[in-house]
Formats: sequence, structure tokens, C-alpha cells
Amino acid sequence: MIITLTMNPAIDKTVTVKEFTIDHVNRISDVHLDAAGKGINVSKVVKNLGGRTKTIAFLGGSNGDFIEKSLQEDHVTLVKIPVEGQTRINTKIVDPIRGTFTDINEAGPKVEKAHVDLFINQLISHSSSQTTLVLTGSLPPGMPSSVYRDLIEQVSAFGATTVLDASGESFRQALKAKPTIVKPNIHELEQYLGHKLSTEHEIIEAGRHMINDGVEIVVISLGHEGAVMVTKDKVLKAKGLNVDVKSTVGAGDAMVAALCYGYEKKFPLDEIFNLAIASSAAQVSVKGTKPPSLDLIYKLRKQVEIIEI
Repeated sequence: MIITLTMNPAIDKTVTVKEFTIDHVNRISDVHLDAAGKGINVSKVVKNLGGRTKTIAFLGGSNGDFIEKSLQEDHVTLVKIPVEGQTRINTKIVDPIRGTFTDINEAGPKVEKAHVDLFINQLISHSSSQTTLVLTGSLPPGMPSSVYRDLIEQVSAFGATTVLDASGESFRQALKAKPTIVKPNIHELEQYLGHKLSTEHEIIEAGRHMINDGVEIVVISLGHEGAVMVTKDKVLKAKGLNVDVKSTVGAGDAMVAALCYGYEKKFPLDEIFNLAIASSAAQVSVKGTKPPSLDLIYKLRKQVEIIEI
């Protein structure tokens, strides 16, 4: 079972604005609403891949009700932790003329200690040695930055697989707990290291450093340039696929979903990586964070080229 944590969920409001211009009146030509938050996005793609998944999420107000209903319609199992206030709305502005994608994200409602305790208790009660736990996304106001580290330590104690896709201080602290799989993008990795990574060699060495610290698999996403996978024994590289980009939102989440699904199914490393690249490319080919079809993912898998470095 792949369990995702969505501590700061959102309704993603994707709007299309042709020739979006700062400091001017802009007209929206299309609006699309999705239940979102990185953990929710991961679970939706896992479900489409054929995996078993559930998401544990803080939800509040009518926005939380919208997300709950949407997940029911998508047949994604939800463990809801009610909070006061409204679950946030994140606005994604897509300009098809200029080819730009602008995110305007709210902070989300503050959570109290009682909410955090209930969230953790629900997680532990739903976890086992057969669990793959995905810790991803931003933390809501009131949540300590050490929470991902604490949770990795707790579930790792009974043999669960842990997957980390975060940024900033929560990423830094969680690495100390030695998650099984880590998937930073290049910008998050540079932020963690405090300097730019200018060459392929530097990127690989950064991945190897995390492997030496106890991580089993590191996948560094490079946007349209593809990704690099680093393990103790292998370094694999894949170029990005040429697709018609409709939205960049959720590309990393689709990659994480495929990594979790492939790892849980014990696929060979190159097949896990292939599925991750194809799933990420498929996700940017659809509007908003609606999960891509399995047919599209498997069509793109045939185009993925992986080389061992």
C-alpha cells in the first residue's frame, strides 16, 4: 500500500490567460479545478497505474469538502483530518501564447497540535512493514519543520519504505532520517547544497553524497532535460521527452508516483526509471493535475531512452 501525506492540500485552479501581462487587465478563457496537494497528486497517478493507495490529508471548510468529493469520484481512498478554516486555493496561470506557467499559492490554514497528533496517529495505524510512505509537499502554518524526519524514523522502525520529495528545512532535516528514495528537482537540490550545480558530474556527485549518507535511490529531475537516477551501483540518465506541454503542475508528483509503484512491484531499476520519465511527461500533457491515462504513459514509455553513465 502506498500512503501519501497531504499536510497542505489545495484546490488547484488552473486558468488559461492568453498573453498574460503583469499590471494589466487579463481575461481568462478557461478555468479548471482539481483536488490537489502533492500527496493527493501522487495518489491519483498511483491509482491510474493500478496501485493501491490512500492519502491522509488535513481538510477544512467548503474547499475541503470539494477535495473530499473529488477524491471519492476518482476512487482514491482518503483519511480526512478535519481542521478549522478553509483549505487553500492555488491559482495556476497558463499562457499558451507565451508558453509560461505561473503559480500563485496560498499558505493554507494553521494546524494545531491536536490536529498534528491525530494526523500522526492515523498514519501509524494505517502503516506496516508493507507500506510505502510518501512524504511530499509544503507544510502548513503551525507544523514543525522536523515532522518529516520524525515520521520517517517512526515508520522505518517497523520496516516501511519511505519516499521524500520536499524542499527547504523540512527536506534538510528529513535526509538525516535516511529515507529509502529521495526525489529532489535540480533547484531544490541546489537550495539544499547552497550553490549551483553547473555540470552533469556535479549533479551525480550530489546524488552520490546522499547515497553515502544512507539513501538507497536518488532521482534528480532536471525539468525538460530529463532526470538522473543514482544508486550505490548505478548511475542512469534519461533525456526529457518532447511533448505538448499543457501544464507543468504535478510533473514531479507523477514521477514520484511511478517511482513508488515500480519500487513496490520490484521492477528492475531501468524499468522504474523508464516509468517515472514517461509518467512525468504524460502529466504535463494534460490540463491541471488530472492524472494522465495509462495508455498515454505506456505510449511514452516506448520513447524513453536510458543510458548508464
